Amino acid sequence: MLLLQDIAVTYNGVIPAVQGVSIEVPDKTVVALLGANGAGKTTILRAISGLLHIHRASVTRGSILFDGERIDRLNATQIVQRGISQVLEGRRLFADLTVDENLRAGAISTRNSQAVRQAYDHVMGLFPLLRDRRKSSAGYLSGGEQQMLAIGRGLMTSPKVLLLDEPSLGLAPFMVQQIRSIIAEINARGTAVLLVEQNAQMALSLAHHGYVLETGKVVLAQPAAELLQDESVRKFYLGLHEGEERSSMSTVRQRRPERKWDL
Repeated sequence: MLLLQDIAVTYNGVIPAVQGVSIEVPDKTVVALLGANGAGKTTILRAISGLLHIHRASVTRGSILFDGERIDRLNATQIVQRGISQVLEGRRLFADLTVDENLRAGAISTRNSQAVRQAYDHVMGLFPLLRDRRKSSAGYLSGGEQQMLAIGRGLMTSPKVLLLDEPSLGLAPFMVQQIRSIIAEINARGTAVLLVEQNAQMALSLAHHGYVLETGKVVLAQPAAELLQDESVRKFYLGLHEGEERSSMSTVRQRRPERKWDL
């Protein structure tokens, strides 16, 4: 469904952030994108969702295809209308607006009122807590409730692919598990998910496939179950060997990434 082919992204015309990255997100799957801060994970999401120009960046090489059509030349609104929605890191809610108003804002590009109503009912079915707080200001919700609202807002366009940027960031462990269950349910209902996460254990336990980024390049690509058992991933991302060198994946692995995979 979603295919990045050898893309490169540059900031301010001179600063390379992503170099020759190829990623596949097949229909109705969860794909995890792992990497340290600055590896290029958020840049890749921005490239897909059409938000690079806001940050003075652009795709300088390669292509991004969705359902066989190029989308890297489209603006953000057109990409949302094609069926891709992004939930930004840090939630980015309208704090002074109510839960309902935030959700309606998420459907601003949808002109079909029946589709908006169906999406709204779908979100409320996923997040019963939000139904009880429909008239509450988003700024007064707990961190977990705000993350639910941010995900719910992303679902208001009934996307085929949902891009999630650090959904567990800053949440208590019990809430992380709740968000994990919600992502699994979203996927079970037919939405593909590209998940950027620092919590590698949570991400790989959900995903069908995973990619590991380092300094803007894919250094590892495998089925998620294999990544969970991979010694270099366990050392570097899961922290299972305390006191060992963890400054770079390159110190624990020398392998070219696989680019193609089948379910």
